[in-house]
Amino acid sequence: MKLRITVIAVLLAAVPAVGYAQSSSRIDERQADQQRRIQEGVKSGQLTKKEAEQLRQDHARIQAMIDKARADGRITREERERIEAAQDRESERIRRERRDDQTAKGKGHDKGKGYAKGHDKHQDKASAHIDQRQADQQRRIDEGVKSGQLTKKEAERLRNEQARIQKMEDKARADGKLTREERERIERAQNQQSQAISRERQDKQVAK
Repeated sequence: MKLRITVIAVLLAAVPAVGYAQSSSRIDERQADQQRRIQEGVKSGQLTKKEAEQLRQDHARIQAMIDKARADGRITREERERIEAAQDRESERIRRERRDDQTAKGKGHDKGKGYAKGHDKHQDKASAHIDQRQADQQRRIDEGVKSGQLTKKEAERLRNEQARIQKMEDKARADGKLTREERERIERAQNQQSQAISRERQDKQVAK
């Protein structure tokens, strides 16, 4: 009888942990998805440089809110609701900015399809590869914070570098295309960032 009570108590204790993991994962997935939507808006010309910068600043503010909530090792119900409300507002703002009449210079777009007119398939493939790596490396940073492998200072440094690469990418795309030299320069920066993420996550410094 005592064994049965103990097992039930253990199972009940695990329920909040499962709920926390699910809500935390959902928050991270929404962050990655909204980052992808901003990048797609830049690539298609639906977002101007100013619109994209404002959306990224708001996205970074929400990420800082998430990191602060996780600082004590858990996200409370109130913190989760506040973060999700901010993500809801960000999602609506991304949708609104991508559908308004403002477009990046030299990038007319079809609002139904979300592609720049006269887009080049090779350019699209190279651009998509860069965007995928950006999203993947952002995910790796978020995972490092969540697991405690990255300290607050390490994560901040990596996110600053991530933002620098993103600005490099946006500047290269300002004329509607990526040259071979621009693509190679961005990919070198992404390679260095990937190594930095691996190094910081595997060192002996961990979040308190």
